[in-house]
Amino acid sequence: MFQDQAIGKYATVPGRHHGTASVTSRDQSIKLSADETIYSEGEHAFAIYQVEDGAVRIYRLTSNGQRHILSFCGKGEWFGLENGNVRTDFAEAICETRVRPVRANQDAVVSIDLLHIALTNLAKAQCKQLIISEQSALKRLAAFVQEMADRHPEDPEFDMMMSRSDIADYLGLTVETVARSFTKLREKRILRLAGKSQRIVRLLDRDALVALTV
Repeated sequence: MFQDQAIGKYATVPGRHHGTASVTSRDQSIKLSADETIYSEGEHAFAIYQVEDGAVRIYRLTSNGQRHILSFCGKGEWFGLENGNVRTDFAEAICETRVRPVRANQDAVVSIDLLHIALTNLAKAQCKQLIISEQSALKRLAAFVQEMADRHPEDPEFDMMMSRSDIADYLGLTVETVARSFTKLREKRILRLAGKSQRIVRLLDRDALVALTV
């Protein structure tokens, strides 16, 4: 299991130097297996990460152990930026994933725009808030599929990567409700699901999908 501390001896806390973190020669890609932990709540925050391939789930646990997924991060997206030195959530690889840790270093030559990362993460949080404010489970799922589709604007077919359980914990629904809602979207001929785990989505009617979220 990879942990944030594994790179700690080379790192300082991101954002200490005028609001930017930087890539150093030590920042190499890390390969992760499905469900492998990247960091856990309470650990020291040594780095931020960029997804190079695969996908990552960010979540928190309630006092009774219930999981609430805050966001999903796909290829090219950043995660792990903290307002302090201690982790406030958990990060796990959803599938086989490759991430690149980035640590603050005054001597590095490539700067990362932390403000842009923070604003992007804020926009994702606001998007999720809008999704879960929908009372209808079908509308929640439609908004989620639209969010995933917006990450693949030129491709009508894409791999969601996350399981029904992941989606349920993100939308605040049960796995059974998520499954029924997918069935309704298929019956409306809005999408088709494929693959062994039914995670590959092919959009048949993007306009109808958008109309469901209005």
